[in-house]
Amino acid sequence: MSFLRRLFSRTTPEQNLSEGGLYHIPGEDGSFKMLKILKLDGGGVHVRLYSNVFPSPPTHVDEATLYMAGMDRRPDEPMGMGHLPISSRSFAGWNAVFVQQSNVIDEELEGHRMWLEARGGYF
Repeated sequence: MSFLRRLFSRTTPEQNLSEGGLYHIPGEDGSFKMLKILKLDGGGVHVRLYSNVFPSPPTHVDEATLYMAGMDRRPDEPMGMGHLPISSRSFAGWNAVFVQQSNVIDEELEGHRMWLEARGGYF
């Protein structure tokens, strides 16, 4: 299933999610990518997408190695995102698998605060 199809899928979430949780999601090419749940609210899941790519589903990650590539990324490198608000229904289609618990630090919530001020929506 393509990333965009998963992004906008209309399935219902059936999993327990945790703020600060690190999860892997399948990539279109059979690889795996990491995300962190920053916030959970009544409308959805606020995530941080990392640029790291794993050939197999990670069972543990060294958080210090997770990074977000920006506009100057390599052609083969996924872009990271500091804050992405996803509806609960859409997120369920991402097939996220819990890897380990982490903490959310204040600077990671900067995008979420801007989203709140702008009264942003969900994808």
